[in-house]
Amino acid sequence: MNFYQGCTLAAVLAFIVMVIFVVRAVLQITRTAEAAEYLLLTTAEKVDQTKNTFDLIENVSGLLDAGWYKALKLGMDFVQRFKHQ
Repeated sequence: MNFYQGCTLAAVLAFIVMVIFVVRAVLQITRTAEAAEYLLLTTAEKVDQTKNTFDLIENVSGLLDAGWYKALKLGMDFVQRFKHQ
């Protein structure tokens, strides 16, 4: 076997090794993508389940900003001041 045949053999072997690594990398990327998709789907389901909680928080926040709540708080402050006197 001469020098050129040896170089060709080394290049072919290197190419085969590279193909094997590329196939393994693509398979790993595919598994990672499937796992990420599953994680996103389960997270989306959990967010949908907590939508009612977020709606409740928004309603309570709206109540706290409402004018009648502030008036009620002012009235309770007056009642507490009269109790302490």
